[in-house]
Amino acid sequence: MKTINNELRDKIIFAAQLVSISLIWLLVIGIIFWISNLIYLSVDLKDSPGISIGISLVAIPVFITLASILTYVFVGFHREKKKHLNTDSGN
Repeated sequence: MKTINNELRDKIIFAAQLVSISLIWLLVIGIIFWISNLIYLSVDLKDSPGISIGISLVAIPVFITLASILTYVFVGFHREKKKHLNTDSGN
């Protein structure tokens, strides 16, 4: 009974982690689209796109880096968990 509860708990945790990874990448894509739209609008309205380009040069790499780190940690934890489970089942 405990193994069923642990398996269910592990599946729920995995699903929550997968949702968080998906949402952070969706946020990053949304931010990239939004900033790109700001640059397009500033050019279309014959305004100076300098501020939008300046913001995009800082914001886009920061958000991509944060999402990449979160994804790296997620993949690393699951790789280590599989490695740990494989060594435990071999004994």
